Amino acid sequence: MSLLIIITLYFVTSILLKNSVGFFTNSSLLDYPTDRSNHDVPKPKCAGLILIPLLIIATLLVFFLEEIYNITWLIIFGFCLILYAISFLDDLKSINSKIRLVFQFFCVASSVLMINENILNELQLEKLEFLYIYQLSLYDILFFFFAVILWVWITNLFNFMDGMDGISVVQVSFFSLCTNFLAILGLIEINFLYFSLILLSISIAFYSVNKPPAKIFLGDVGSIPFGFLIGFIIVYHMIKSELINPFLIIIMYYLLDSSLTLFGRMLKKENIFEAHSNHFYQKLIRKGYSHKYVLAKIIILNSILLFISMLSLILPIFSLLSSITITMIFLYFFDSKEKQ
Repeated sequence: MSLLIIITLYFVTSILLKNSVGFFTNSSLLDYPTDRSNHDVPKPKCAGLILIPLLIIATLLVFFLEEIYNITWLIIFGFCLILYAISFLDDLKSINSKIRLVFQFFCVASSVLMINENILNELQLEKLEFLYIYQLSLYDILFFFFAVILWVWITNLFNFMDGMDGISVVQVSFFSLCTNFLAILGLIEINFLYFSLILLSISIAFYSVNKPPAKIFLGDVGSIPFGFLIGFIIVYHMIKSELINPFLIIIMYYLLDSSLTLFGRMLKKENIFEAHSNHFYQKLIRKGYSHKYVLAKIIILNSILLFISMLSLILPIFSLLSSITITMIFLYFFDSKEKQ
């Protein structure tokens, strides 16, 4: 029954997205071309408005049918909907980036506290003795801040990188495949298998209208919640099982492209909160290469990273270093290649 729902979800999502393109084209939710854009005509930027509710509803329905009762997912989806609402407002009328960050840190920090039972126990929240924070070890405090910063960074990665036809759906799809394989191998809980299958179903449906040339974009209303949910999967397993290498490896392209771009902008003393077009894939597009060409190269890289992410289960350090090296070579290719 659950498999039937996931398959049906693909067709429902495809139909809704294809029929919504015309409607949203006549709305205020349009992404108008600017000097940093990679498209030349206004296009809707609100696919996430449809995708996120479908993702949450389908997941909860499948969990109910499979008798998976987990309060953690309900709370995570609640925080996801908060970011969904803030991001939707940002798409409608730009919201100050600092305000958006405050909401992100609140949702993420609250989620980390919920997941990390050790910190909760030390804080003795059942007695509301919040002043007992001095009982926490230095490791607990540092780990908490690391987990929060990592999760917030991952959340924003999917927003930063969502600037080219098909790029986000490809990254989300490969992450879903990685999660599927780990669940099939019995290394993570079964609920993540169902969620990743639903995520993959929605992603494939979205690809039909987001592949080059895209008819509709994800928008902040989609990229931020997707990033938040992917960050949840990564941080959850980092806390619960220390299984993090496969997840970091599969998003290595996003991690390195965004991190290196941010570092470069900081060195140039640019305002890192302002939008830009300095990502490596954007440089290649400006040199005259098509979205389809660049996306094909990203798919090849992600295919290699998917293999390495599975290899990391046997050779963790070697695989992590290999993924960094291969991705760096790939980014150098993007940065130096000139159109013939």
